[in-house]
Amino acid sequence: MSQGAEDQNAHTNERDALLDKSHGSEPAELVIFLRDRAGIYFHLEDGLQARAEELVELVIREQGLPHEAKDVFSLWFVSSILELRLKSHHQPFQIVNKWDQLCALYTDAKYNDIRESEPVLMFQRDVFCPREQELFVTNEQMLCLLYHEAKFNVIEGRYVLYIEDYHRLAGLQALIHMGKFSAQTHVRTEYQTNLMQFYPEHMYTKDRFLFFGKTKSPAKDCEELFMEAHRKVSEEYADLDVDKSLSILYRKYLEICWSYPFYGSAFFSGRIETPSSRLKKLILPPPDTEVWVAINTDCVTVINRTRCELLLSIPFSQLSWEYKDPDFDGDNDPPPCLFLQFLVDELRSGSEREDAENGAAATAMGTAEPVTKLLKVYSREAKLMDALIETCVRRKRQQLQGSPGVDFVDGGLFDNSSRKILNKLDQLCLSTYSKDGENLD
Repeated sequence: MSQGAEDQNAHTNERDALLDKSHGSEPAELVIFLRDRAGIYFHLEDGLQARAEELVELVIREQGLPHEAKDVFSLWFVSSILELRLKSHHQPFQIVNKWDQLCALYTDAKYNDIRESEPVLMFQRDVFCPREQELFVTNEQMLCLLYHEAKFNVIEGRYVLYIEDYHRLAGLQALIHMGKFSAQTHVRTEYQTNLMQFYPEHMYTKDRFLFFGKTKSPAKDCEELFMEAHRKVSEEYADLDVDKSLSILYRKYLEICWSYPFYGSAFFSGRIETPSSRLKKLILPPPDTEVWVAINTDCVTVINRTRCELLLSIPFSQLSWEYKDPDFDGDNDPPPCLFLQFLVDELRSGSEREDAENGAAATAMGTAEPVTKLLKVYSREAKLMDALIETCVRRKRQQLQGSPGVDFVDGGLFDNSSRKILNKLDQLCLSTYSKDGENLD
């Protein structure tokens, strides 16, 4: 028997052993989905007792992924109102039986929405996988799964990018799925009808009349820019055999996503206070701003969900945080709060004060004063956010303790993204404190 046949038999025997292992429970059937929308069906003899780590191993073996995949991917329960990463010892059938209670605890969803919420067991990127580890992934199947997940986050509007990057990614995606550009076969109407499969909604939605005016329309329609992006990418890779070089294109797509600080984050729903004058607050307070709170192994990012705009991204080296349960007054049920405190250089001169994004303007004028800003994020998921931040920081410190040459005095917690992001402090309702804790508002 050849070595390849022996390996295949060993692979099959190990998989069958996992499938047939019994803890004395009833058999169960389940489907684990991938981000490319494929589903893997399993019939488990010990299904009700199956642990997440066992199911991850099954998926890896079923898909023929390398062993390193267990450090990159994990199991999640995903629904329209809640997403939860499963720990290795979690038993999915027990979690799904408690799904309604979890949704009631961690979301503001109405009863009927919770009852209709159908969680899907998803095999996707592990939030605890460091970005620098992902950079070394070369296996095409793993890159394909990471590509599809990144594409999902881009199209869903979770990854908020610069406009040129949206078009670049759409061009790469078109090359992967539509082949190289051909003026004879690829016409404008094809791009127009497929926009929602390549772009987030805010990129192709037509002009909307807002209360204080009309949004500006681009010089060219999105479908025209999409077609140009496909043509340019096709010219760039004219000598490339697309079908035989998919791993290269997957990686090119991911490289753009890697450059943003929120890549690989877990996303949580929340709301923050909308800035307004004291008079407006007295007369007609503005509604709170709905946000995504994105947390990965490097930083916390706050994104305006309505405007698809990045508001704040703070690496752990500059962040202090605290979770606070609300005081129950018997009349309402306010959500918990996550306090995010971070250090900035602010320009302060008499009665005129300006926020300096990342301290650049203040430093240039030589009048920068280090202060701390405090942002309050209200969310039923605040406890989950707090636990994830604490775990990511602890893991980062453990990692750095074993890395020679890292100055641990100042934390050594650094942001690995190459893309510089400007925080929009003027769009946040922040409290300001001196380094000694004095309230400066």
